[in-house]
Amino acid sequence: MEINNPKAIAHRPRRAALNWVDYLVIAATALTFLAVVAANNPHAARAQSRTSLLTSDDLPDQSTQAAEDADLIKAKIGLALRHL
Repeated sequence: MEINNPKAIAHRPRRAALNWVDYLVIAATALTFLAVVAANNPHAARAQSRTSLLTSDDLPDQSTQAAEDADLIKAKIGLALRHL
């Protein structure tokens, strides 16, 4: 007949589910997400475009410049077509 003596089992501490590298990755992911959301915020883009609109008085006159440089424009188009 055998005597059932309990065997000594070393208690291993349970490993944490997440270590510090995992927390760094989670934090970096959250910061990246917030940066993308802030950059693509449609309300902020609308507010910026309203303040940066130019009026027609702020634009330079462009009507006479095209007639004077018609030959130069044709030459640039010709050079661009040769390089294709």
